[in-house]
Amino acid sequence: MNLRPSNRRILVGLLGAMLLVLWGFVAYWSWSQRKSVIVSSTVILEQLTTAAEEQTLRLFRHAETSLMVSNHWLAEHPQLDPGDSPSFIALVDRLRHMSDGMLDIRMVTRSGGLHYIPRRGPKALADVSDRDYVKAQSRMETRGFFIGNPLISRVTGKWGIPVSVPVDKGGADTTVLFAAIELDRIAKTFEAERIKPSGSIAILRADGTFLFRVPQEDHVIGLNIADTPSFKENYALSLKGVFRSSSQFIDGKERIVSFQRLRDYPLIVIVTAGIDDLLAPWRRETATLVAIAGLVSMAIGLLTLVLLRSMKAEEKAQKATEQARHEAELILSKAGEGICGVNAAGRVTFMNPAARVMLGWDHEDPTGQNLHVTNHHSRADGSDYPGDQCPVAHTLSDGETREVQGETFWRLNGSSFPVEFIVTGIMDENVVKGAVLVFRDISERLAAEQALTNQATELSRSNADLEQFAYVASHDLREPLRQVASFVSLLERRYGPAMDDDARDYIAYAREGAKRMDRLIIDLLEFSRIGHRSLPVETVNLGDVVDEAIANLRTTIIESGAQVERTPGMPVLPLVRDDMVRLFQNLIGNALKYRHPERTPIVRVTATREDNGWVVSVTDNGMGIDPQFSERIFGIFQRLHTRDKFEGTGIGLAIVKKIVERAGGKVWVESNSGEGSAFHVVLPA
Repeated sequence: MNLRPSNRRILVGLLGAMLLVLWGFVAYWSWSQRKSVIVSSTVILEQLTTAAEEQTLRLFRHAETSLMVSNHWLAEHPQLDPGDSPSFIALVDRLRHMSDGMLDIRMVTRSGGLHYIPRRGPKALADVSDRDYVKAQSRMETRGFFIGNPLISRVTGKWGIPVSVPVDKGGADTTVLFAAIELDRIAKTFEAERIKPSGSIAILRADGTFLFRVPQEDHVIGLNIADTPSFKENYALSLKGVFRSSSQFIDGKERIVSFQRLRDYPLIVIVTAGIDDLLAPWRRETATLVAIAGLVSMAIGLLTLVLLRSMKAEEKAQKATEQARHEAELILSKAGEGICGVNAAGRVTFMNPAARVMLGWDHEDPTGQNLHVTNHHSRADGSDYPGDQCPVAHTLSDGETREVQGETFWRLNGSSFPVEFIVTGIMDENVVKGAVLVFRDISERLAAEQALTNQATELSRSNADLEQFAYVASHDLREPLRQVASFVSLLERRYGPAMDDDARDYIAYAREGAKRMDRLIIDLLEFSRIGHRSLPVETVNLGDVVDEAIANLRTTIIESGAQVERTPGMPVLPLVRDDMVRLFQNLIGNALKYRHPERTPIVRVTATREDNGWVVSVTDNGMGIDPQFSERIFGIFQRLHTRDKFEGTGIGLAIVKKIVERAGGKVWVESNSGEGSAFHVVLPA
């Protein structure tokens, strides 16, 4: 048929318009479906992150509680060897059973030897003195509950995350308690929850070090990503969030990453899903629609069929989304914490098995029930809890995440239990559609906290006893010494002319003994007061402190003809000023006291900046110290010379060590007999 040019143009225009509408529809459908898949997957990923965060928090809290309970037992039984004590072994077995065998508490001796509980013989199973979880307990800035780098056990050969606490009281030779959380056991918990095939769940320490990841890859464990853009732009800036990452240090696949910081520990829980995996159904559906659109372009008469197939494809995509949501609910049902979803009206939409058991819904269906009316209706004392005051209702109103402590939930049988929970709003285009509630029973934890409170009360009482002892030492004990010295002096004045030389020597010995005893009591009092007096920490210029110590020793410096120097540029640090003056006065005074008889005394004070702080050194050209005594000299009453040769009580360097350790540093000496000494003090910056 011959069509006029105008008719052909009209026909071409109509076909072009129909094709434009058709391909516009294809493009819009593809974009909207892709957006829908990403949004729904992000919501699922955030729910998985919340569940993984709660499980991780429960694991490390259980580890900390177990170690603190064990440490408390050691403090209460200082006379028993924990490695052989049946009661302590039974306690550790109970704690191990409570963790389903995931935690195994072990002991580390002062020499760094590792022992199991019960002890398997006098010989240590391994030397772990170089491990970071052992070293951390010897530094004030890291002393306490410490989460170490993942490592391979020298005994079992398995990967684990070590956690440790210091043993301050009891424990015989034990200085550190630690438990290794085996990565294989954690992997069994999280492997079933990750989104297959390339999704992952990981635990990252706040400094950027990977502690754990499933699927397990040895080159990732212990890897530090603090310098990567993902860490600097996301993990380091926010408590929680969702972002895209190429994960170049693992496999280069683009992922959606959801993360959340633990509120009580320096840890970050990370849950990822491969974007390619999430979009695979969408790609298949898009390819199908494009093929259909191509056929429609060749046969406009089949437009109706194409639309029907498009509707069928959209229904298929919706079913795939519903199936993914159903799979997410199955994953959440495996969690050990109580997890419950509510709609905007506060009615239950989902409740996992753990929540049903805790709330008494294990034999009934809670779906559609008002959660506040059934399980949060009253306070701990039984008084009414108005619904408009409930934190869950507030989140349903504003969408904000709330962490609530010390609440009470009620079971259907009328009994109650203490809980803490997090409620997170589910938002859709800035509209609150519901909330997810994650809670746990904290009855056991409250009991453990009460035990720690009782221990703190006992410690306060002990400190009060120490203050009373200091008062007695400074007043009551010194008074008899003053009477002895006074009466000896009175005897010498009254009967001196009638005494022979032996009697005068005896009186001199008595007076000197009383004087030494008084000096000893004063030094003991000073030693006991370090760390117990309420002296303020202030910004201290160590140059001014050293100058003041030199000024206090000026008489001794002049009498000995010594040269005492300090380098300029001494650091300014937050310290207790009086303690620092006493520290350097003792070190410089010792250098002058133990000077070499054949050399002019030269004492130098220098300071050097290092990675772990400032190292201040006091060096001299004096008599020196035999290296075998380099540790002994810092003990109380430890003297290397007789009293008739050098005066003193043997407490000076013990005071130095205590001051330095209270400031969070350490002190040591480098010396050889006859070659002078160098005392080094490390102070944290």
